[in-house]
Amino acid sequence: MRLHWKSFADRIRRGVFALALPAALLASPAMAQTDPTQVILTLPPGAVAQENYSELLSVWRNSGQVLNVLQLDDARSEAPGFARMAVLEFESDHSYQAWKRTEAAKLRAPIDVQRADVLLHGEKTPRDSNHSIFHVNAYDVFASPKDYARYVTDYIKPNMENQKDKQILLRYTMYLDREPRGGKLRSVLVMEYRDAVAYAARDAVKDEFKAHLLATNPTWKRINDTKDSIRADAWTTIARYRELPPPQLPGIPAYQPQKKLAGSLRIVGSELKNAVDQLAEGFRMFHPDVKTTTSALPSSEGGIAALYLGVSDVAPMGDDAKITDLMPFYNTFRYLPTEISVATGGSEKRGSLWAWAIVVSKDNPLEEISLEELERVFGAERTGGWEIADNDYRFTSKFARGPETNIRKWGQLGLGGGFANREIETFGYAAPGFAIAIERNWFHWSKKWNPNFKEYVEYKQVTPDKYGEAVDSRRPLEDLKTNKYAIGIAGMMHVKNHPHVKVLKISRTKGGPAVELSAETVANRTYPLIRDAYFYVNRAPDRPLDPIVREFMRFVLSREGQEIIARVGYYYPLTPEYAAEQRKKLD
Repeated sequence: MRLHWKSFADRIRRGVFALALPAALLASPAMAQTDPTQVILTLPPGAVAQENYSELLSVWRNSGQVLNVLQLDDARSEAPGFARMAVLEFESDHSYQAWKRTEAAKLRAPIDVQRADVLLHGEKTPRDSNHSIFHVNAYDVFASPKDYARYVTDYIKPNMENQKDKQILLRYTMYLDREPRGGKLRSVLVMEYRDAVAYAARDAVKDEFKAHLLATNPTWKRINDTKDSIRADAWTTIARYRELPPPQLPGIPAYQPQKKLAGSLRIVGSELKNAVDQLAEGFRMFHPDVKTTTSALPSSEGGIAALYLGVSDVAPMGDDAKITDLMPFYNTFRYLPTEISVATGGSEKRGSLWAWAIVVSKDNPLEEISLEELERVFGAERTGGWEIADNDYRFTSKFARGPETNIRKWGQLGLGGGFANREIETFGYAAPGFAIAIERNWFHWSKKWNPNFKEYVEYKQVTPDKYGEAVDSRRPLEDLKTNKYAIGIAGMMHVKNHPHVKVLKISRTKGGPAVELSAETVANRTYPLIRDAYFYVNRAPDRPLDPIVREFMRFVLSREGQEIIARVGYYYPLTPEYAAEQRKKLD
């Protein structure tokens, strides 16, 4: 199965991911420090891991206590640095401290536990780590953290990016220990090569690029000539990926085929970070006589179209289907496709259908807000909204509301003093998938937003000039340093890099229990602003689903299917109760 890491590379390049280093070793007050979110577990060469080691990692990952886990085994290196290594990625220092208090003691000697910071990261997706070869280098660091960070960026990164561009390197990460070992720091570089063929090409690609840099890049040449004063090789290990064991999902029934099937199943739409291919592969193990084909070329934008054009049986979507996606389907069949949730979105990873974070300045006294209040803050008066009637979306005044229902002043949210009469300034993402999801869930598909809503998009979507920089989604988060009267919709992947930003707790109703955004509350679906990954199928009213489509969806919603969702690493499996709701849509 595939395992995916959070993408840091572009954030590092643009300075968003601030370097976190040991406070005692900081050489300059200008160096930024962020919460520690990485822990490296190392089992010494020749040692045997405790019996439940991998199971512990799986439980931590799938409960949301740990965002991500990468587990590697030595592949018979001559002088390995470890028998087994695992990298745990935490949501925040708070999450790490909670794990340390309640879970870390479950790890038994001789496992070494080290906090570390990410200095450099790059990756390509999709990938299947089971076919990969991992090359892990460890270095003893002689330079100050600041100088070493500069060395990593100027010297290591060009080589890594070149190998990635050459399609042999799938991902790389450079870690730096938080605490010295024996008076000196240790850094670890983990490189994942696509397969044995790609790994065999490694030296030739490196040598060619090194010759180019020596001839054309004086800075790189100068660093190359002096690198022995910066770090020394400690060990090298050739490793293989060890997949985590399946999560424990006892509340979700195991898949039991109801009939022997033969025929074909066509799946067109989003690849959902490799989950779709893996689900199709898992389904074939139970139904080898079903020929399954997948295509992610049209992605979510073409999923529904493939259904109504008759070239697909299942449409996986990375976003909520838009009404404009559904109208041609209705015009073709006179009913809407059936929407089935197959996974809970992630808590912060880019591309994971991450949950929405509602943010204000830490100087703002507001601590929580309800869903109704959010709709009245970010939305506007309207004459109606859309609902499903007669198997179609129809407009109705049932959802009308006047301007008197708007929330525009902080006093309307209970704030007094200098806040009471100040306007609430709103901001959020303007990307279509994001905007449509908000309009669907908050506004009954109305497109009427608060007129002062400021639109931003992620940096990868802006134009490469000052005009693009002005609408980069990091700008309003930076502005919260000095603007305590704004409230916005953001992603935790960005928010956690801004210590002056506060994430509000969310309640479903005014006065109801307010829930904090965390990996755990997203995984267990108690946080109100989660998102779902959907599959759409063509089922006529009062008629059964195509037998092959029905069995495939039964598999997806079974324990085996949800185990695949969990192991992909981007999404969380459905809770047993919610999975049961989705299975009812198949009958």
